[in-house]
Amino acid sequence: MEFGVFYVLESPDGDFKRAYDEMLGQIEYAEELGFDAVWLAEHHSTAYGSMANPAVAMAAIAERTKKIKIGSLISVLPLGNPIRIAEDYAMADIISGGRLQFGVGRGYQPTEFKQLGVSMEETRARFKEELEIITGLWTQEDFSYDGKFYQLENVTLRPRPLQSPPPIYVASISPQTFDLVANMGLNLTATPTLSTLDELKGQLKDAREVLIQKGMKPEDIDFPINLQMHVADNAEVAYERTKEYFDWYFDMVTSLVPGGDGKKAAKSYEAFEDVAKGMSSITFDQLREAGTIHVDGPQALIEEIEGMQEAFGLKQLSCWHRIGGMSDKLVRESMERMAKDVIPYFKKKAAKQKI
Repeated sequence: MEFGVFYVLESPDGDFKRAYDEMLGQIEYAEELGFDAVWLAEHHSTAYGSMANPAVAMAAIAERTKKIKIGSLISVLPLGNPIRIAEDYAMADIISGGRLQFGVGRGYQPTEFKQLGVSMEETRARFKEELEIITGLWTQEDFSYDGKFYQLENVTLRPRPLQSPPPIYVASISPQTFDLVANMGLNLTATPTLSTLDELKGQLKDAREVLIQKGMKPEDIDFPINLQMHVADNAEVAYERTKEYFDWYFDMVTSLVPGGDGKKAAKSYEAFEDVAKGMSSITFDQLREAGTIHVDGPQALIEEIEGMQEAFGLKQLSCWHRIGGMSDKLVRESMERMAKDVIPYFKKKAAKQKI
């Protein structure tokens, strides 16, 4: 079982220098505390996220750390050129000494696609081509491709990553994606931000069974899960500390999902319209009860993690401590409780299982 820290790096106050400095300091501290990984999310042009190119942040993180894995969760492939993306993340893998974990997805925020001049209508097909191109460039010396959106002839990527290729995770809980993931020997990643934890566990349990039926070995299946959280003495303390930050976050994300502004969602994003309606009236207590967020003490989190292990064999948990611009002090205190009271439990459990 591995534990990571996660950053969208929301910046409600617009002080990006503070946000970047605090994130880098927290990541250094995470490595000291024994966390295994850091994950970074790509977003554009809103206060929701300030990581337009996670590969840039990865290079800075690589220079400040020695062993922590450095991952994207996610890189939004349809918003960029696949050759450029392959180059950027190959550099990150080299600079970090082979620590890259590459999470990818097709994106979901209409404002980002509009501002960058990319249509949302064919993102599923475009994403598939881009993922195939990136993996091909990373693993083949002379790579050619003939697709609907991209045609390449004898392209040799320079530089190529140290890992051949780095671990790749596809953000999706859609059955349409399972074939792609299975055929390419990849894995899924997901977050319950826009669903309940029980729904997510059921979807990933089904995905695991489908991938096994398609020939993947159970031991090769690894679904990193991202969970928003604040760990304190108990639920009451955690609630008082964090409610304002979670309220800001969920108000913001509700306005950004397809249909959140009242306009019709693009093709293949229609399900988000129901999500936006449901999220517009949901309360902090309802989010906690649904397992969408964890705001409680260490023992409750241990039980949630064990439930995910039982449901779909969870191996990596990405811990979203810095939510809604939360203060550096509160983020570090939550990380400390994880390192003191949660991570050692699972490390000891894993050690016993090896005996």
